[in-house]
Amino acid sequence: MNRKINDTLAGLMAGIVFSGAVIQAGDLIFAAVWPQFAAARVDFALGLWIGVATALVLAVHLYRSIDRALDMQPGDAEKCMRKAYATRTAMILLVAGVTCYFKIGYVMAVFLGMLCLKFGAFLEPLMHKLWEKFHK
Repeated sequence: MNRKINDTLAGLMAGIVFSGAVIQAGDLIFAAVWPQFAAARVDFALGLWIGVATALVLAVHLYRSIDRALDMQPGDAEKCMRKAYATRTAMILLVAGVTCYFKIGYVMAVFLGMLCLKFGAFLEPLMHKLWEKFHK
């Protein structure tokens, strides 16, 4: 199994963090326009970045499980990927449950932060191009 983070995973992680920063900036603008929502900014930001951190962990887990499954026979690879999917789903539910139980930020902001995994997947080609442009 490959222990080094490859360029695709790095681009995905950069896209996750970038999309989290864009959402955070949007929240700051939203709070500046409507001051009555400014009090909830800390809870939203905390929930968002808990979700972004979870999305980063999920991305690494997804990368490692795909890398592991590529070295297996087709039947074993399918079982491995189902188990990995169940593990990631349990991680999502656990983080949401802990956030809700301990009242650490907004749970919906946590899910929005986790959704940054999807946004990061769409942004990965752009992040890869930017990486290539600035590191040559």
